[in-house]
Amino acid sequence: MELNWQTIAQRCVYGLQVQPGELIQVRALVDRLEVIQEMLLAIEMAGATPLLEFLPPPYLEKLVVEAGDNYLEKWDKYRLGWMGQYDRILVLQGEPPKFGEIPSKKLALWRAAGSRLGELEEARRLPFLLGAIPTTGLAGERSLALEQLDGLLMPALAATPAELNARIRSVLAKTEGGHEMTVQSGKDCELQLKLTDRPWLSDDGLIDEPDRVRGAIVSNLPAGSVYTTVLEEATEGTIWLPECRGVKDVVLRFEQGRIKEIITGDNEDADRLNKWLDGFSGEPRRVSHIGIGLNPFLHEFLDWTLVDEHLEGRLFLALGENRYMGGENISSLNIDFTIPGVSLQVDGRKIVEAGQVVA
Repeated sequence: MELNWQTIAQRCVYGLQVQPGELIQVRALVDRLEVIQEMLLAIEMAGATPLLEFLPPPYLEKLVVEAGDNYLEKWDKYRLGWMGQYDRILVLQGEPPKFGEIPSKKLALWRAAGSRLGELEEARRLPFLLGAIPTTGLAGERSLALEQLDGLLMPALAATPAELNARIRSVLAKTEGGHEMTVQSGKDCELQLKLTDRPWLSDDGLIDEPDRVRGAIVSNLPAGSVYTTVLEEATEGTIWLPECRGVKDVVLRFEQGRIKEIITGDNEDADRLNKWLDGFSGEPRRVSHIGIGLNPFLHEFLDWTLVDEHLEGRLFLALGENRYMGGENISSLNIDFTIPGVSLQVDGRKIVEAGQVVA
């Protein structure tokens, strides 16, 4: 099969299970018009109507800096009505916007409007497919040409559910029904998590009816992972992050499910990370979910979390909001971290050993 953006767009439409007559939001957080065009066309060819929301980083940065406060405060006025009509959501994501120099008041107004949209989206339980789209900026940061980054990522984006499910099933056979999870990371960090009756979910890049019944309404491309929420108040111990918000070698210490201490090589870095967490509502210091990457078509670490968390044997851990996958934690934060070289056990059964899947 020839890999091009038409092929990837068709894979996105299939993964999202677009149906004739539906209204599909296409939230373009990239400015690759040739990719956006193929996505819109694929949706129309499926008999549905796409509604484009064009929000690439330069656009968003300029909007939030230059728009008036009154407009930013009401940025969601019409968008709330649109959100009430969508049947499914397709998000095309590249690099995040750089909001560092934007006045905090303006950013807070825009984020509050975005939070209201997010609450309605969450309440409607809309199927949501998030696709990683290479951009010139992302390629340049990795000293690659855009065509090279496309070539590395496209096989993983195009992977079919059948190609991904063989590995997924073998891992689920050893994780399902487990009650406790232990994660060893870094030099001497160990994290204990309680699963109770939380189900293990899988991401094969297809949001079908059985997924929706189990509460799995979100899928990624590239896909290929298993994951679960955990009992929010029971996480204990420490976990190592190779990087967090530009700070290297970060250790998070949990007590009764919350991050009690952030340990770094510099106290100022720890203070900065604590202030960052404190800027979110709800419970940003709790584990949202934890999972294992299983995509056989990814072979290189790209320092791009949305992609790297699907590398086989890579652990991903998220903080914050998790109601969209059946959890009970509420937060305006939802962020993933990937961790290499971990060992993971469920009820004493080895699932990952030193970054290698053994299930």
